[in-house]
Formats: sequence, C-alpha cells, structure tokens
Amino acid sequence: MTIDHADELSVLQAPQAAVLARQLVESVGNHQRRRATVVLASFRGGYWLRRFIEEPALGAVEPPDRPTAVNWAGVLELLRTPELLDDHRREPGTMGPHLTVLEIAASLAAGHPLDLRRAAMQLSGAEWRDVLLRMESAADFV
Repeated sequence: MTIDHADELSVLQAPQAAVLARQLVESVGNHQRRRATVVLASFRGGYWLRRFIEEPALGAVEPPDRPTAVNWAGVLELLRTPELLDDHRREPGTMGPHLTVLEIAASLAAGHPLDLRRAAMQLSGAEWRDVLLRMESAADFV
C-alpha cells in the first residue's frame, strides 16, 4: 500500500501525538519550549515524542518513569552524538527529515544552532510549511 501526500498529512494529526504533546507541555511555562514540543508532536504522528517515551534510556523526557516534559538538555546532548538517535527500525538513510525536525525543535526550545538551508532541503514542502506554522506563535514571546 502506498501513502499519498494527503494521507501523510492526516497522519501528522494523529490523536496519540496530540495526547503526548498535551502531556508533555502541561507543566512547561516557557512558550518556546511548549511550541517546540508541538513541533515534535506534529511531525509524522509524533515520532520523536513516542520514541522518547518508548526509549527512556535516551534521556530526552523527564522524569523518565512518568514523563511530564521534554528534557531539552538531554536532546541537545543526543544531537551532539547523532548515532545514538539512529533508529534501526527505519530504512538506512531515512533519518534526515526526522533529525532535521528534532534540530528545529531544539533550536526553538534551547538555542541549538540550525542550518536553515539544509533543513529546508531535508523536509518536503508540506512538512516545511507545517513546521513553520507550528512555531510561528513562538515569535511573539521572544
């Protein structure tokens, strides 16, 4: 079965991702970090939020036993060693867009340096627009 672009966009709105995002932003007062968590929730059915909760050893959610927030310091550490983020369940060479969205969220939440040109080349047009839309309101709180 092939998934066309319209179906892929509906997956981005997966209810599970929305529930995880709500759970992980509930106690976060910083608006940029809240928006960064929403960016992660909106990408491919909440891939990163689901993975961080399923793999607490990554140290990307806190507390690990009952996550209430993304651990952005842990995410920054993971981005310094991207081989730790390799997902062996995925086809080799397909982590590019996933890592790009994680870098965008880390940039918004914690000031991680980001190459926008490379980021735009990694994401489809629809994904790029979606990420920009999801983080737009954060600009009002800088």
